[in-house]
Amino acid sequence: MTFVRVGHTGRVGGLARAFAARGRAVAVIADETTLTHADLARRISDRAGDYPAVETGRRIIGLVAGNTVEFLVDYLAAYEAGHVVLLLPPHSAATRGLVDSWRPDVLAGDGRAVPAAAHRTPPRHELHPDLALLLSTSGSTGSPKLVRLSSRSVLANARSISEYLGIVPQDRAITTLPPHYCYGLSVIHSHLLEGASVVLNEDSVASPEFWERAGAHGVTTLAAVPHTVELLERVGLDRLDHLTRLRYLTQAGGRLAPEKVRTLAGRLESRGAELVVMYGQTEATARMGYLPPHLARSRAGAIGIAIPGGAFRVDRPRGTDPEAPGELVYSGPNVMMGYARDSADLGRGPELTELRTGDLARIAPDGLVEIVGRMGREAKIFGHRIDLGRVEAALADRGVDAWCVGEADRLVVVTRAGNDDEPADTPTAAGPGVGGLAAAAASSSGLPASAVEVMVVDEPPRTPAGKVDQMALRELVAARDRAGTAGAAGPPGALIAHALGLDPEEIDPDASFVDLGGDSLTYVVLSTRLEDRVPGLPRDWHLHPIRELDELARAAVPPASRWWAPWRAWARVDTSVVLRALFILMIVGSHTRAIAVIGGAHVLVALTGYSLARFRLHSEQARERARGVLRTAGRIAIPAVLWLLIVTPLTTRYHWYSPLLATNVFGPRSWWEDRWWNPWQMWFIEAVVYALLGVAALMAIPAVSRLDRRWPLALPATLVAAGLTVRFGLIDLGGGPQVWYSAPAVLWLFGLGWAIERSATGGTLWPRLGCSAVALLCVPGWFGDPGRELVMVAGLLALIWIPSVRLPRPVARALTPLAAASLFIYLTHFLVYPPIRDAGHPWLSFAASIVVGMAVWMLWEWSARVARRSAPRAARALRRG
Repeated sequence: MTFVRVGHTGRVGGLARAFAARGRAVAVIADETTLTHADLARRISDRAGDYPAVETGRRIIGLVAGNTVEFLVDYLAAYEAGHVVLLLPPHSAATRGLVDSWRPDVLAGDGRAVPAAAHRTPPRHELHPDLALLLSTSGSTGSPKLVRLSSRSVLANARSISEYLGIVPQDRAITTLPPHYCYGLSVIHSHLLEGASVVLNEDSVASPEFWERAGAHGVTTLAAVPHTVELLERVGLDRLDHLTRLRYLTQAGGRLAPEKVRTLAGRLESRGAELVVMYGQTEATARMGYLPPHLARSRAGAIGIAIPGGAFRVDRPRGTDPEAPGELVYSGPNVMMGYARDSADLGRGPELTELRTGDLARIAPDGLVEIVGRMGREAKIFGHRIDLGRVEAALADRGVDAWCVGEADRLVVVTRAGNDDEPADTPTAAGPGVGGLAAAAASSSGLPASAVEVMVVDEPPRTPAGKVDQMALRELVAARDRAGTAGAAGPPGALIAHALGLDPEEIDPDASFVDLGGDSLTYVVLSTRLEDRVPGLPRDWHLHPIRELDELARAAVPPASRWWAPWRAWARVDTSVVLRALFILMIVGSHTRAIAVIGGAHVLVALTGYSLARFRLHSEQARERARGVLRTAGRIAIPAVLWLLIVTPLTTRYHWYSPLLATNVFGPRSWWEDRWWNPWQMWFIEAVVYALLGVAALMAIPAVSRLDRRWPLALPATLVAAGLTVRFGLIDLGGGPQVWYSAPAVLWLFGLGWAIERSATGGTLWPRLGCSAVALLCVPGWFGDPGRELVMVAGLLALIWIPSVRLPRPVARALTPLAAASLFIYLTHFLVYPPIRDAGHPWLSFAASIVVGMAVWMLWEWSARVARRSAPRAARALRRG
């Protein structure tokens, strides 16, 4: 394919003519469209006419990129019309930032028509005649600068790629990467250049639709970044066997661990295909080097040789050991014209003949280039300069995917949970566990092991192109420490009185647990005990009079005839109790890295709303309702405030405003703003206390209380709707912790829990179906973490549809104190687990956190009972005085 340029006046139909010459050969396949090269030529010519005439001045065409026929035609037509294309990522803050910074003359793509005013408005920028394409470099660094590429460099790189890959017209690629990313765009360029075809796909390789599409259209190649390979491993590399025409798989976009390279290459070779590992940067259009496929297994750690037409050299300071690594420098026709940092740079001509890659490399005796680190990624830790890229490379050689962040006093190594399907603290053949990983990082960096912290995450933050987002990774590390008795024997009335600190002789037998001031925390303690005393205990026992519960207990089979029941019988446990216990275990387990399951804390927010409606909103008096809600808020806030008042002066983990529960007001707007403390650890406490205080204020208004009694779902539905304006970005909280952990962000979950309780007592199916729909539609996509979101959805659906579960009685008795102590476990575990976990004992830190939290809970309950017993005596003494 040949493109003809005639100065700044444009190109003389070269692109459309080249496609038209190929006639009826298939060029592009989409789900409902197949375009021949001739069809594509016609569409390009038609669309090119929609853009302003180049004779009136070349313009920047901002195109929202996507793997669609519409985008491809828009992109090629803008090129055909002689304009400069600025590729924009779809639907992101980065898109808005690029548009605001660079002010393209025309915004197109994503279904946008070219406005008529664009033909009359003069160009906003002076553009160099050679400039053809602008790509952002902000993928992993947040930098706003653009890479300036000429049509010569784009075509030269496409020709080199097609040469070393041996692309022929019979080849068919499928898109696996976004086209605003240079690697994804190069797949389209190189295949269309040679008359091959492209299947346009926007589904992940983890989806069945991708494999159905790839198999149906007989693709011969697909492109992968390391994250793509991870997804392939999860769905099973045997999926590749379904692609019977597959010739090769290419991999670029970041270093893949050598062991993974060997595994993937071996799998492909066993079915007659090849793995081509490649190396590139946006500044070189796309590709600079590749590893010949026959060396993929024997030289898995190398990036290979330069592409046809290019050359590598290693630049070392004079006098340096010739065997030492130096900066890798590339030269070739695909090197960019230069960077653009403002509009004036767009008029500048080519400024570079070679590209300093910023990578530290050496050239091995066999001529293959090996990357050993990254220049500019040095951290100064305890006065020592540490090359983070080199540490990452050393860990990758051990079979571990890890990413390093340097702080002043430690090296943080971030790795994925469940690496190679082994427990995080268990060494495997593929790599060390958490303890071994810290030792390996210490050895590679020269730091003491005590200065290395391993942080386990489900997935590292990634850019739309699948690369690890370094800025977001640093923010994640800055937030790494983020983030609740024995009873008297006797009849139910005595048990309830004891739990509430009341005199059994003085309670009203016609009053219920709720009437006597019972709440969700006390309910948890009593449920299993009452189940022992009253077989067949009604699920809504908390609303039954004490007299009725005592009668049920007397009518039950005597305990003596059920001597085996505590150990062999089953107990029915309220689902809310089970969820509270399981999710506090999950929260502590994820923080200690003993259990890699997250999402429980957000379900606990919903449980708080559920418990509020269940225990505090039954009175007909507005004042009593408000007081009940305030009591619940106090049961949560008072222990939290007292704990924080004690520990805040003793640790750097909290800030002055932490005991005020005011992180939402005074706390950092992003995790990166506050690296030495993590006040957002208490986000759950603050969110539910704020929500409860807000409900108390509403319930103090008689008209609102009347409305809630008449229309039980109106208020919770209003809270859900208000909270979803934040969830779906209609109200922008500005990113950072606010998006997921602030009170406004989780308000909809609180309201949903309230609605779930009301739907359970409403007597009809529709409210529960509505609550289920909210959970199924609003949770997915919130975190971008399917595993976390699945946990949340499962917890919410269990609360909606499963009123109670039957468990072996010993299990029920174990869960009950866990649920009751959940608040205190949550409060205390942040200070218990870090030193134990960081010493390489995640399960010990997990157990210690649970034990300490339960001990503090027992101490609190004992103190509360003593205070309740002492209060009447103190009052009498005051009266006598």
